[in-house]
Amino acid sequence: MKPVQKMTLFALLCALAIIFHFIESMVVIPIPVPGFRLGLANILSLVALYYFGVQALFTVGLVRVIFASLLSGMLFATSFWLSLAGVLLSSFVMSIAKRFSCFSIYGVSVLGSCAHIAAQVMVITWIYQQFFMQALLPILVALSIPTGLIIAMFAQQICRRLKGEG
Repeated sequence: MKPVQKMTLFALLCALAIIFHFIESMVVIPIPVPGFRLGLANILSLVALYYFGVQALFTVGLVRVIFASLLSGMLFATSFWLSLAGVLLSSFVMSIAKRFSCFSIYGVSVLGSCAHIAAQVMVITWIYQQFFMQALLPILVALSIPTGLIIAMFAQQICRRLKGEG
């Protein structure tokens, strides 16, 4: 792939991540657990990791959080810090997990999903000094496993198409 095509694809991943972030914030999931989201924008982060590498993973995540917060007028609000913590920890965990051959894209995605929710619970506990959120952590982690698998399925299909495998 030519450098201009790579740069265009990377910019497209960033733009789509921001759009998915907005779409997801408008969708209400009828689960009585606060803070649960599907994590649709993480599809694009996983594609960035597997197609471009670790630096692209962090960049797509940070660009998504910063620009989505700016566009929604929520920069430095609680939701910004929750998203930022989730992106940073999940990106760190996924970049480490990808180095080990025992983890497929599915394992990397599930670990990232679990790390994302763990970071958000830690931050919400720290900001509000409300420790009851930690009681929800097992439920949120259990919910993050199937969503991590679904995100990985979509990301794997996109990566296959980008690499020309059908």
